[in-house]
Amino acid sequence: MRLVEFNDLTPGMEIADNFYGETGSILAKKGSVISEKYISNLSQYEIPYLYVLDEFSSDIQVNCSITSETRNSATQNLRKLYESVQKKQKKKYSENLKACLESIDHLVEDVIAEKIDLYDVFDIKMIENYRYQQPVNVTVISLIIGKALKMSHQELYHLAIGAMFHDIGYMFISEEILTKSGKLTQEEFGTIKGHARAGYEFAKNEFNLPLRSYLAILQHHERYDGTGYPMGKQKDQISIQGRIVAIADVFDALSSKRRQRKALKPAQAFKEIIENGGKAFDPQLIRLFAEHVSPYPIGFTLKLPDDRVGIVVKNYRGKPFNPTLRIIKENGENIVPYTITL
Repeated sequence: MRLVEFNDLTPGMEIADNFYGETGSILAKKGSVISEKYISNLSQYEIPYLYVLDEFSSDIQVNCSITSETRNSATQNLRKLYESVQKKQKKKYSENLKACLESIDHLVEDVIAEKIDLYDVFDIKMIENYRYQQPVNVTVISLIIGKALKMSHQELYHLAIGAMFHDIGYMFISEEILTKSGKLTQEEFGTIKGHARAGYEFAKNEFNLPLRSYLAILQHHERYDGTGYPMGKQKDQISIQGRIVAIADVFDALSSKRRQRKALKPAQAFKEIIENGGKAFDPQLIRLFAEHVSPYPIGFTLKLPDDRVGIVVKNYRGKPFNPTLRIIKENGENIVPYTITL
């Protein structure tokens, strides 16, 4: 299995994992053989990457700590909760919250049970579904950091709840501001910044959550050097939950396409996070992040500066930018594969 950019799909490849759309329906089904018509039909959706099987990757195993089905279920449960909040359907809060908490419990169990040293957290994202899929990705990354910190099962569960609901305050900001393509006014930016406190107040008043979970919602935009918001706290003044979710939130945001910019490659996003250790982010947590998260996921198709194309087949803890590649193309031509280590 390997992960290829949508524009690099070619007839004859086989879809290796389901790709889900905004409402949870399967847009690209596992086992489907790609044809020109198939590519044309999918082109109407914003699909940046797909997992495929081909002659170069049939023996490559991608170790995903969270399955696409589990991610999709969590995403859809969160979507239903957010929509009930937006519509002020209070009678549905309890039912939808319960479904979200069950999804969170599954995510916690999956991360705890995973025995691998390095996690591939790269996820294929649709821009239309960013609002609901992003919190799930942030939850997974937060759990990986929390596990590396040797948090207890209960601590991980509380962390995951805060991570899942960290951006619920956006539900109270108008679509006009959230989807504005141009530069925000100072007033509009102030409204955006208010989402952390608004989400905290809402969750505290409407949901019966653990205290530490509320802190992640309130503090995920605080920064280690005191330059964040809403209270300008710094270092240990920020809860451990807030410091962890801050890292996960920014990493996922950088590696996702947004209305104002393109998505960064996983390694670019990883590098930017690392460079902000001791500034925006807790340096101890950044070290754990760097040790346990891989910027080059297994199966990722990597294009080198000399035009060679390779598939990541192995990563090494402590050497995040030095994976082993299976080179499959040189100068645009398929070759007999060979391996190198960057």
